[in-house]
Order: sequence, then C-alpha cells, then structure tokens
Amino acid sequence: MGKYEKLDQLIMNKIGGHPTPFSKIFIRDVEEESKRIAEEDGIGYPFRFVDRRLQSLRKKGVIRNVTGKGWVRA
Repeated sequence: MGKYEKLDQLIMNKIGGHPTPFSKIFIRDVEEESKRIAEEDGIGYPFRFVDRRLQSLRKKGVIRNVTGKGWVRA
C-alpha cells in the first residue's frame, strides 16, 4: 500500500457529485491521517498533504475543481 493510498481514499469518500469545499474535506478522518503523515515525515503542515493529494487526484483526472465552490468527481 502506497504512502498516500489511505489518505486518497478518505478524500475520495468525501467528494461526490456536488462541489465539496476544502473545509468539508479537511475534517475528522482526513485531518487525522494527514497529521499522522506529517508526524511520520517530521515536516510540513497536515493541510498541505491534503492539498497536494487533491492536486494529484486532479492531475489523474479522478476529480476536478469547480472554481469558488469545491471539488467534484470527474
């Protein structure tokens, strides 16, 4: 299992057909997992890992951003 697989799955669980803002993604389980990764790496802020994963998922074509509204499945 890749380092970010669990985080990616938790993020995807929060994204559906309606735009989901970052503040509704970076909560509970996603926040906990990103904090765990940040502590493991000893660097960075947890929300940055979530932001990077959102961009990675966007580049893979799995999700897209609706400007000013949030993230939706592609």
